[in-house]
Formats: sequence, C-alpha cells, structure tokens
Amino acid sequence: MKNSNYKKIANKVIDLEIEALKKLKKSLNNSFDQAVNAIVKCHSKIILCGVGKSYLIASKIAATLSSVGCPSFSISANDCSHGDLGSISKRDLLIVISNSGDTRELIPVIKFANRYKITLIGIVSKKNSLLHKASDIKLVIPEVKEAGLGIVPTSSTSEQLAIGDCLAVAALNKKRFSK
Repeated sequence: MKNSNYKKIANKVIDLEIEALKKLKKSLNNSFDQAVNAIVKCHSKIILCGVGKSYLIASKIAATLSSVGCPSFSISANDCSHGDLGSISKRDLLIVISNSGDTRELIPVIKFANRYKITLIGIVSKKNSLLHKASDIKLVIPEVKEAGLGIVPTSSTSEQLAIGDCLAVAALNKKRFSK
C-alpha cells in the first residue's frame, strides 16, 4: 500500500467520526439536562464504570469531571466482581458506559446500583439493553458505523468521549466553577 493511501484511510476514519458526532449532537434531549443536574447535585463521589474501551473512556471522563470540581474516579466492571463494588456508596452517583449495554461484566454493577438505590446514569446505544432498562437516567448515543472493518470501536468511543466532555463542561457552567 502506498503511503498516500494511508491519508485516504485517515480521512475516512475522521469522516466517520465527524458523522457520529453530528448524530450525537442531534440526539441530545432532556435526559442530558437530568444527567447534568444529577452530577451537580451529587455531594459524594461520581463513579464512572465500563468494560474495555468504554472503561478507558470512563477514566478520561472521571479525570475531566474531577478537574472541574466534581470528585470522580473510574472503576472497571471487570474488577467489580473482585471487590471493587465496595468503593461505591449509597450517596454516590454511578455513570456506566457501554456501547451494547449487555456486556455480562456489567450485571453485578447494575444489580448493586439497583439494590442500594444508587442513581445510575447509563450511556448506551441500545435501547433494549440491560443497562438502558436499569438506568435512572438514560443517555442514548446513536448507533454509528465504526472504522476498521466496521467493528473497531472508533466512532462509538468518539461519541462516548464527547458526551462525557459535554457533561463536564455543562456541570462546570452550572456550578459556576471558575479558573
């Protein structure tokens, strides 16, 4: 493959991600406002959780929320079955990120949140998923075409990252957080 073809590939990936972000922008609704209000009203910790790439996105969002005055950290759903659920308390806010919403590693996290009545914000693309059904606040990200054989998490993770940034900046504004 010629080097000039790599630029074409890069442009196609960028185009797919731009299209995903345009879909995300059109999809924002009252649930987004509810999520921002829940974040701002949380007087404990905001915990972000996911599996695989979604966990990596959760970690970045947690860091951003912390930097705008919302104490946050991330946990991997994989580790929750091995004791990490103990870091979540009843006063916390839990944000779970999953493209499909049906990843089996999420089941203990969702059951824990529901059992202890912990407010659960789900960021998910499938409305018929376990995560969507169990969430108190549902942030549905549009299903999009992925780059790289159509299966490599690219466009969907761009949407997850963007919605996290939107939540953080909206919370920053609502809290009147300053430099």
